Amino acid sequence: MPTEISAPLHFRTLLNAHTYLIADFYATWCPPCKQIAPIYNQLSTQHTSTGKFAFVKVNVDEQGELAAQYGVTAMPTFLIFKDGKQIEGIRGADVRALKSVVERAANDLKTTAAAAPPKAEAKARPAEEKKAEVEEKTVSGSYGMTGGNNWKMSLN
Repeated sequence: MPTEISAPLHFRTLLNAHTYLIADFYATWCPPCKQIAPIYNQLSTQHTSTGKFAFVKVNVDEQGELAAQYGVTAMPTFLIFKDGKQIEGIRGADVRALKSVVERAANDLKTTAAAAPPKAEAKARPAEEKKAEVEEKTVSGSYGMTGGNNWKMSLN
């Protein structure tokens, strides 16, 4: 079954945790949404795979911020994301288009998995190297001008 989105952060978390995410933007009062829901649920049951493929439902009346963010103006709207980026959208209860996009994504995942080389074990790095990385990541400061062309800078 698809995951019901409870907040924008919930959506972003699932979006970033899966290769593919298909979002069904729907409304409870929308007849076409109700018609396509069993098909969407079936596709979700067949293809959901942790870390690879997620199906979510976004109630536009409860999650207006997300609907606005993705420009959803018609229900249902299905948005397809790959690696966190929207790659396709389907407006309306178009069963053929929805099945087609899910099958393409599923095939892409199979192809990618078959072509992926085995994961190499991460090499252990010396503690000094790791420490240097952390120290170089964040520097904040300010600079300003005091009289003429004398710049001064201070690091916090």
